[in-house]
Amino acid sequence: MRYSCSYMIYSPLFDALPAEARDAIYRRMWEILSGEEKAKKYRRLSAVDRAAIVEILRDTKQDLPSYFSPPARQN
Repeated sequence: MRYSCSYMIYSPLFDALPAEARDAIYRRMWEILSGEEKAKKYRRLSAVDRAAIVEILRDTKQDLPSYFSPPARQN
């Protein structure tokens, strides 16, 4: 896999999780992918790779929370 994100996020089992569990997983993923989480074990994910994973999720997961949305463009 080029990008470190489990394929299980696309499984029917993931989609069938209770909303609270899915929300907790998405929140944690966002903490890591946004760079908010600074733990040493996540440093191997470059900013480019994090951005790519977020973009892939935006394009492929219908039910992502709004905080995964790109920031509004200012004119």
